[in-house]
Amino acid sequence: MRFETVKSVILWALVVGSLLLSFALWNYKPEVEDLPPEQFQDRVDLGGDEETKKNIIKPKSIIFRNEQHYYGFTDPNDSETLYQDMHSWMLYDFRTEESRGRPTESNQLEVVFPTAIPMSMLDSLFTFNGDPLFPDWDFERFFITFDEDDSSLQITFLDRKGDQQATAAVNNSETFSRLWQLLTTFEGLREYAQFDKAEQPIYIPKHAVEMANKSVAVREIGSHSMVDVLFRNPDAVIRNQINDNEVYFTDNARGIMRVYQDRRTMEFQNPLQSPFEQMEPAALLERSKNNINEYKGWTDDYHLMDIETSINTIRYQMFYDGYPVYGNNHASMIEQQYRIKDLNQPNRYHRPLFSLANLLSSKTEELPSGANVIDYLNNNKTYKPEQVDDIRIGYDLTYQGESDALTLEAAWFINYKGCWQKMSSDDITLQKGGS
Repeated sequence: MRFETVKSVILWALVVGSLLLSFALWNYKPEVEDLPPEQFQDRVDLGGDEETKKNIIKPKSIIFRNEQHYYGFTDPNDSETLYQDMHSWMLYDFRTEESRGRPTESNQLEVVFPTAIPMSMLDSLFTFNGDPLFPDWDFERFFITFDEDDSSLQITFLDRKGDQQATAAVNNSETFSRLWQLLTTFEGLREYAQFDKAEQPIYIPKHAVEMANKSVAVREIGSHSMVDVLFRNPDAVIRNQINDNEVYFTDNARGIMRVYQDRRTMEFQNPLQSPFEQMEPAALLERSKNNINEYKGWTDDYHLMDIETSINTIRYQMFYDGYPVYGNNHASMIEQQYRIKDLNQPNRYHRPLFSLANLLSSKTEELPSGANVIDYLNNNKTYKPEQVDDIRIGYDLTYQGESDALTLEAAWFINYKGCWQKMSSDDITLQKGGS
């Protein structure tokens, strides 16, 4: 009996223990962090690249000055190759001082950017010996001069406001020889003319330029991909068809995304008016670059075009074969606006919903000379020369009906009072004939 009693007690204890363990498991709630919905989603990929500051920040021109003559690369891709080479130069003896103005040497290079670049970004663009302390001003151009005695180069960054300058040296005889040969043999260069009525000198090809009008296939970027990028809970987004060309998407909380199917662009805006916190240019560029990298949104060759810190807005221009592409209604530009410093998502966002694919056809034509363009601007009553901000050769983007292709037409463009507009070759030619 005693043995049977012991077995019963053991069995009873096992049953009770099992019940207690089951109860504990049923009521156990592990401590886990609640993740926002977007962290559960697969990473969105628009099919583009991830970029660095070196690939986004590029000069609009590299000008060689020999005495009173100016030259630039015949092929803009050669200009980009030289600038990429500059990234590897070792810069020594960096120092800042009061500005002495533009260098006066008769042989020099001038590297011009489309917008002001904070000096704090220099270590992201160039290689320095040591750990220099960078000033807090901006530059739009720097100059390279030659010291023939020791085959070295002097680089001078000018403060955009004209008060300060910074200098550094490149002690590399091979680099010196390569640039000196370009400047004295003009191999791969063509002559440029200077438009000197603007606030800063503008350099454009002096003679007629042959360029090809191109027909290019495009790859569509689906609007559903941008819904995944911009909305925290894509499943809650509602699609509304306004007309044949316009569709908008909203989750009634996060924001509204409008898609214009005829021009293949989108614009997003968060209607919630969060507090505005002005950002420094370097921080704004870093935030924007990282945001677009998250979903490989660099779907074509885009260069930094403008940073407008008063409204935390940044713009990137599309390029094709080394030339800028201009199109209406953000057909060739990515634009973002941020309101809060610690918020990774833009408050406003415009971009194309396509990327350029293979070349379909090409036909060469001749554009009017830069000398004729300057003459036209100086004598046409439509323009005040002092209000011309920039002049460039580029491509005018137009769609070929509803097909998955577009036309890139070579043309002269002028930035007048802050807005880019195409110049008519016929008007330029007529001005020449009537002068």
